[in-house]
Amino acid sequence: MTTYIILFVAQFCFVATKAFQQLNVMHHKPVWVFWTSGVMSVFECGVYGAVTFKAYEVVQGGDVLYFMLLAIPLWLGGALGSIMSMAIHRRIRDGRR
Repeated sequence: MTTYIILFVAQFCFVATKAFQQLNVMHHKPVWVFWTSGVMSVFECGVYGAVTFKAYEVVQGGDVLYFMLLAIPLWLGGALGSIMSMAIHRRIRDGRR
């Protein structure tokens, strides 16, 4: 269960920063692009690490169903991360508090 929680949080943060990065590019914020790329790399390592760990467990005799269920936290974390990123970027861009 811990792997799925880690995966959800890592995917949420990774996709949120990825969406934020896209908005930075669209609004021509090169300094933000630079720092957002660094944050993205950390969360991307978390996603790949969690998936790789779970894949190793499956190869060592784990249940394939649990491995296939990794799509759920990836999906939910990605969708919610994108939505949150859009809201944060809008507030920063428009100067709202």
